Amino acid sequence: MKITYTRRKGDNPYADLFSGPLSIEGEAEYRKQWIVHELLGLMEEQGITRAELARRMEVQPSRVTSILSGTNNFTIDTLVRAGRAVGADIELHFVPMKKDKTQGEAAKLDADEESVSKVAEDPTPYRIKRKPD
Repeated sequence: MKITYTRRKGDNPYADLFSGPLSIEGEAEYRKQWIVHELLGLMEEQGITRAELARRMEVQPSRVTSILSGTNNFTIDTLVRAGRAVGADIELHFVPMKKDKTQGEAAKLDADEESVSKVAEDPTPYRIKRKPD
């Protein structure tokens, strides 16, 4: 799947969407699209069709369509299956955010040092609430 962008002169109503840091949801969407882009590239290099990918992943072809649409959340299982199906390893790891990062919440949080995560504010919703004995 090849995406072609056409640039036109004049005001761009979408320019403001990408002028600042991405929200968490925006960054998640960006990363999902990147995964799909890499997977499609590997499929194209090897001449693997969607039907062949489904067979190799041992899933229904409709699942491959869903995966390649980039609209679903990928599980580790799905990523490993897709990677093996195209002969690739999956490397998942966390790296420290850069101070000057322009995408994601890092830039916003660095600019506002008073920010506190929701977990730090009230961790109760993230833990099992226990009744006193």
